[in-house]
Amino acid sequence: MSKELEALEAMRADVIDFRDIIENSSYSTDEDYKIVKQALKRNEPMKVKRKRVKVGIYDEYRIDDYCPTCDEELIWESNYCPDCGQKLDWSED
Repeated sequence: MSKELEALEAMRADVIDFRDIIENSSYSTDEDYKIVKQALKRNEPMKVKRKRVKVGIYDEYRIDDYCPTCDEELIWESNYCPDCGQKLDWSED
């Protein structure tokens, strides 16, 4: 787990402990926590999904690349998905 996510988990524990204090204040909420956590996770590289796609009427196939988060087809090799912003790992491991 990244340092950012560990810090976020610690903050969440504090929010739960002091929920009665913050419910009527302008401090962050569980929804804010979820948004920040999602943004941090999108900055952690994820392996690109490769799918075998049939082309034409004959039994011809090609391999296309897709975002592991939003499942959009990746037209060119980029560090981030142009649709959702997920950081991408193009390694062949």
